[in-house]
Parts: sequence; structure tokens; C-alpha cells
Amino acid sequence: MTAKEAPRLGFWGASYVLYAPYARRFEGVFKEVRGDLAKSGLMVTFHAYVAGALFVSTVAGVAGALAGFTTAFYAGLSLGPMLLLPVGAGALAFAASLAAFYFFPTATASSRGKRLDAELPYAVGHMSVLATAGVTPERIFEVLAREEEGGVVAHESRMMVRDMATMGLDLSQAVEAEIKRSPSGRFADFLDGFRAASVTGSDLATYLGRAASAMMLDRRLQAKAVGENVGMVAEIYTIVLVVAPLLLLIMFSVMGAIVGSVGGLSVLALMYLVGYLFVPVGGLVSLILADQTVRKEVD
Repeated sequence: MTAKEAPRLGFWGASYVLYAPYARRFEGVFKEVRGDLAKSGLMVTFHAYVAGALFVSTVAGVAGALAGFTTAFYAGLSLGPMLLLPVGAGALAFAASLAAFYFFPTATASSRGKRLDAELPYAVGHMSVLATAGVTPERIFEVLAREEEGGVVAHESRMMVRDMATMGLDLSQAVEAEIKRSPSGRFADFLDGFRAASVTGSDLATYLGRAASAMMLDRRLQAKAVGENVGMVAEIYTIVLVVAPLLLLIMFSVMGAIVGSVGGLSVLALMYLVGYLFVPVGGLVSLILADQTVRKEVD
């Protein structure tokens, strides 16, 4: 085999080749990550992921140690701190990198689950139209898999089509495998019902139509709740950042004419605090609240 014909290992493959013996010792540490790794869509085996985590963490540890040594050297530290700082920096970088790899699959799976829940009502509606037109269940997932803008639903459909085409699974087995690796409980419940309807010979179009109607109703209720929350944030913004500063400025002006200072601070200083600290910080907090409230609906 020539150099051009040699297969490319890629990052995960190279990491596994280099760190496979050491990765087996750390697999117990990462055992809680195995389930989320399958749901994260990273398309990497558990053993290769642990090896990649060790590889990156080792590089981070070495880089941290070099950075610590350089800092100690140029700072002119004594021998003891000069030895301890690189060791501490390297250990900290190694642990931080390993922790990032530990929590990354869980965060990715959670994000994919939210996106899948958001896309599911529209995908089920599309499936209902296809089933009403007489398209077979297997063909329905093939159509979804070809959707270039299908998002997470299209990706999960491609996984099922792959299982049926390359692994020889039938539709029921492919759906069962997808249920196990699905990052969304709602999508898993839908697939379970879809499998039951297709296996028992029930009217699949009726099931999909009812499921789509129920999901769209739930989606509308969620959007209504988000709208109400955004309205509440707008009211808080009006009260806290429009009405309250005006009332405080009027009150300080009156108090300044009577007592001249409040709590040892001049009235002018209090006005500056309201205008240059209270209002900007309150506006930033309101923006964060509004962003988080809207993001719940978008996710």
C-alpha cells in the first residue's frame, strides 16, 4: 500500500493508536460519559474518546508546565517555587482539560436534545403528509435523511437509514437502536409509538397526524408562555430602569435642598451612582433575562 493509499486515522484514530493502553485505565473514570457520548452525535467510539481526552490533556499539561516554568524563571523565583509552579500549572491544565472532556458529551447531548424537541413538531407534520400520500415507513425516513436543512431530525434519520442499509437491520430494529441513542425523551417516545403503529399495522397516517397536532399545540403553548415571560421582563425593565431612576432623582433633589447629604454622601454623588451605575447594571441584567427567556423558546 502506497503512502497515498494509506488510510487517514484522523485525530481520534491517532489518539487511540497512541494512548489505547493508557485509555483502558481511565475508562472507569469516564464510564458515566458513555451514554451521553452516544447521544451527543460526536460519531466517535467510547475508547477513542477516552484516548483523545488523555492525548489532549497530556499536551495541555505539558504546555501548562512550560508556561509555569517560564513564568517562574522570568519572575526570578527561588528554587522551591520554581519547581512547584510548573508542576502545579501542569497538573491544573491536565485536570482542567480532562474535566472539559468529561462534561462535553453531556452538554452536547443536552443541546442536541433541545434542538431535536424544537424541530420535532415540524418533522412529524412532514411525516404525516408523506404517510397520507402512501409513502412507506422506511421511505419516510429516507426522505427526512435527504433534507439538507433538516437539522438534528435529518441527522437522526440518516443514522437509522444507515443502520438499515449497512447493518442489515429492519425498521423496528433501527428505530429501537435510535431510541437508545436519542438525546430527546420526547423523540424517543414518538419513535416508540411510530414503531408500534408500523409493526401492528395501524393507520400510520392517523397516528402521525394526531402526534403532529399534539406537538404543535404544545409548541404554541410554549410560545405563549415565553411571550408572557418576555412581557413580564419588559414590565420589570420599565419599572426598575425608567420609573425608579426618575423617582430616585426627584427624591434626591428634594432631600438635597433639605439636608444636603444622605448617609455621608452628597446628593450629587448619589445621582451619579443612579445614572452611571444603577441604570447600566440594571439594563445589562434586563438584557440577560430577556435573552435567556427568549432562548428557551428558540432552543
